[in-house]
Amino acid sequence: MPRPVQTRMDHASFMDLHARLAAGRGTPSAPAAAAAALVRAAALVRTGQVVTAGAPPPAGDAESEGPGAPYRLRQWHDAGDGWHAVNDRIELDIHGSPSMTHLDALHHFAYIDASGPGGTSGIEAHIGGIVGRGVLLDIPRATGGLAVPGGWVVTPDDIETTLSSQSVELTPGDTLWLRFGREHPRSADDVLGAVPAPGLSLACAEWLAEVRPALVITDHGLDSVPSEVDGMPVPWHALLLNSLRVPLVDMADMSDVASACADVGRYEFLSVVAPLHLPGASGSPVNPLAIL
Repeated sequence: MPRPVQTRMDHASFMDLHARLAAGRGTPSAPAAAAAALVRAAALVRTGQVVTAGAPPPAGDAESEGPGAPYRLRQWHDAGDGWHAVNDRIELDIHGSPSMTHLDALHHFAYIDASGPGGTSGIEAHIGGIVGRGVLLDIPRATGGLAVPGGWVVTPDDIETTLSSQSVELTPGDTLWLRFGREHPRSADDVLGAVPAPGLSLACAEWLAEVRPALVITDHGLDSVPSEVDGMPVPWHALLLNSLRVPLVDMADMSDVASACADVGRYEFLSVVAPLHLPGASGSPVNPLAIL
């Protein structure tokens, strides 16, 4: 079972973990191998059912102008002889409490240690899409709960239990869909770090480094609140985006994907995630698709 957060390490120990994972990072697959893996992933489409995991921005104070405001939509109209058009201008927060489902590019978060700054790659690195075999780990279903409680973390035992109960394995280059479940609806007015949130225990760091996923998708984020590291509120952002150079999708809604996988008794599928082409941006809204 998931357990309440406990401080696992001080900042110096975390820096050692960061450096160790970075040193052991593998190289990207050769183009031919990546293409062959994609062809195998396409063969997982058996029913043609397409399930979305994209979630809209959460509700909040519509009058707020600060970081807690929901997205802002302004519309105007054009009209002519027999026609009418609606035009939109949208302002939204890519990251943070008001965000919709989004992809964190590598340079969204830089972690500085003895070797210098972290990631430098923007969203342009991913505009070709991240397409391949997706594997859902439905932690609440496998461990007997409706959702992992806020302030609790998923342990290596939980990962092993879920993989075993779902009769599935992760292989390098897969997209990991990690579902914690959600106890309460999100709010754009939540202050980051002030509301307890579930996460993945840092005890799983070596496992994730060995799996070497192409992408990790979660319905919260990997970082628990409170953190397992003294003085480091988001250690997984540093490890994933910097040490392992793996992009991250936050705030997905995996409830429909989880139900569809349970219905067919299969937790692998073709996974499709494509960000918008926003030069210079550190992230992008996305609508992850699981095609069964």
